Amino acid sequence: MTPTRLGWAGRCVGAVLGLLLALGAPARVRAAASEPVRILLYHRVGDSRYPSTNVSVEAFRDQMAWLRKAGYTVVSTRALEDHLLEGRDLPPRPVVIQFDDGYRSVLENAWPVLQEFGYPATVFLPTLALDRGYSDFVTWDEVESWAREGMEFGVHGHAHQRLGRAEPGESAGEYARRVREEFALAAERFRSHGLPVRWVAYPYGEYGPGVVKACRDLGFRLGFTQDPGAVPEGADRLLLPRFAVVGALGDQERFRERLGYGALALADRWPEPGPLASAGVDRFGARIVDPARYGRVVNLFVSELGRVEARYDPSTGRVEAPGSRLSRRVNRVLISVREKATGRFALASWLLVGPGDE
Repeated sequence: MTPTRLGWAGRCVGAVLGLLLALGAPARVRAAASEPVRILLYHRVGDSRYPSTNVSVEAFRDQMAWLRKAGYTVVSTRALEDHLLEGRDLPPRPVVIQFDDGYRSVLENAWPVLQEFGYPATVFLPTLALDRGYSDFVTWDEVESWAREGMEFGVHGHAHQRLGRAEPGESAGEYARRVREEFALAAERFRSHGLPVRWVAYPYGEYGPGVVKACRDLGFRLGFTQDPGAVPEGADRLLLPRFAVVGALGDQERFRERLGYGALALADRWPEPGPLASAGVDRFGARIVDPARYGRVVNLFVSELGRVEARYDPSTGRVEAPGSRLSRRVNRVLISVREKATGRFALASWLLVGPGDE
């Protein structure tokens, strides 16, 4: 693993960019009885060398200020865990702030701003990068000091591997062992530095049934994707969505728009999240849980294809669109529909990992 390889994270979040831009701004919210949790995902702050995964310090400070002005409450990942697993209440309009990769710019540029506002946050660390002392990353000594100052940490794999599917020639058993070792080694390194092992963010946002099972078996309590959306009721605790705030998605207008989206619970997704059996997909779709809450117009997007015409049955919540051949390694399917009570769009998405390389 090299710092350059980790810089490819922009490709992961970039696959989502077109979908969110195509959605446009959600309607002005009239009123909401209760707001879902929104998790904001950052990578670099104030590091213009990597524009696709960076947000300027000025933009980051403006975003933190706007959260307070707009009445959002920033809560910790531990508070989110207590809410999801123990049923503890969260304050109004809760937002969680997270950073993937443990870049030095977060310590040097984002942390002072977070301290200024008194906001908690979590950094997900790829432990091999710290073991090898890559200059673009924080050190273990800094992590231990940072933790004493209040920063929370989660696992982001060990070697930061792409784990969404088996590699060519890799058997099912070999793939399962590689996945488990990626997270088991990282957990071991966390414990050796006195850090709790509670949460995981999947490297490159890639996951599948085998990845989720390994992390569940290893005892991770929460798992985080890079699939955009607010956290719906009944969400799988190992597949929690996050809104990426990077590159073109890091400007103020887009930032505020994403905080306006409601949560959408889906069931019976097809294709199922994770690796595709082949590049040819028979159909795209899902079943919307509790369709009576929503209007009759549903949008379905696929990263590689853009908006796809879909049929919707509001009596059953079934959304279905014709399939297509996909050439990219990573695609996301995104479904949005307007809430009757608020007039805003609710959305949900999931990952597909195909045989392509881009």
